[in-house]
Amino acid sequence: MKRNRRVKRQSHFALNTMHLAALVVSAFIVLMAYWWLDTRCGAIAQDIGSAEKVLAKLDAELDREAMKWNELKTPERLEAALAQHGLDMHNPGPDQVIKMNADGKVAPRQMSVVRAQRRNGSPVSRTAQDTTSKREPSLKRSARRVVR
Repeated sequence: MKRNRRVKRQSHFALNTMHLAALVVSAFIVLMAYWWLDTRCGAIAQDIGSAEKVLAKLDAELDREAMKWNELKTPERLEAALAQHGLDMHNPGPDQVIKMNADGKVAPRQMSVVRAQRRNGSPVSRTAQDTTSKREPSLKRSARRVVR
């Protein structure tokens, strides 16, 4: 026996309604995503603006402090501060400067080390004697004169 097979047809109205509903829902989702991104970007822009204001304020404060520091370290101000505290400072003489190596040891051929040790009455160590050069007899004589 032959069955009666009817093909169910969907109406064009129902099909168009489904497409329209899907389109509306998709548009709503896109609109909500846009709104969320716009709100988030606006909040980030406000955060950046407030951070830039703080940065500008700190830059201005840094400039003011740098000017104060530069004003305080002028030679006149330094001399006034030294005089106020009763400090008498001057540049060292050539016999008062001791040069050091990168190792932290006294550099060779320096008369100031020998002179300082002789002035203090401490024995001149072998390394200090080595610092004097045999090529510089005039410095040795002047060192003896200073000690006497």
